[in-house]
Amino acid sequence: MFSVLFCILAWPVTAQDAPRLLFPVDCRLGETCFLQQFVDHDPGPGARDFACGPQSYDGHTGTDIRTTDMAGMAAGMVVVAAADGVARALRDGVPDGGTASMGDGQGCGNGVALTHADGWETQYCHLMQGSITVREGQQIAAGAELGLIGYSGRTEFPHLEFILRHEGRVIDPFAPTATGSCGSGEAALWRDALPHVAG
Repeated sequence: MFSVLFCILAWPVTAQDAPRLLFPVDCRLGETCFLQQFVDHDPGPGARDFACGPQSYDGHTGTDIRTTDMAGMAAGMVVVAAADGVARALRDGVPDGGTASMGDGQGCGNGVALTHADGWETQYCHLMQGSITVREGQQIAAGAELGLIGYSGRTEFPHLEFILRHEGRVIDPFAPTATGSCGSGEAALWRDALPHVAG
């Protein structure tokens, strides 16, 4: 069964413990895809991203990477594994169409969860119906195709929601040791530097 854990940043991790992550979408950032929203760093009812900006919403647990429009999704934008791992769980068969087509318990839509060494996990949500290319228990190499960006689950636009966890706790790959704070300027977990473009 594919489950989504909604938990917030709780304790710090050290950079040496964490995997170095590939960007999980095969696209040209800033041209064919965009960083839409980030993990919420506000411990209260408000929302702020890792740089103390407005690109989040209350309780958001992932990094949203969106296509430019529906045509961009229809062209097929590949989602890849951010690190070596094993496919722990997956779900396919949720219609594309956003929130209006979502059934109970299908907030993530079609998705894949990968386990990694030392208690790490990545989750890939809102994939296109019928596009998932892996099976449960399969060994997955970093960069391997998992599926395509879709419009399934609780969403109002086509995108990938990329979620990183350590021991079940959500970790922001842009600020892995921040716990309810923002603006630390710490090193991110991405193998290659990614820009933070204000929304």
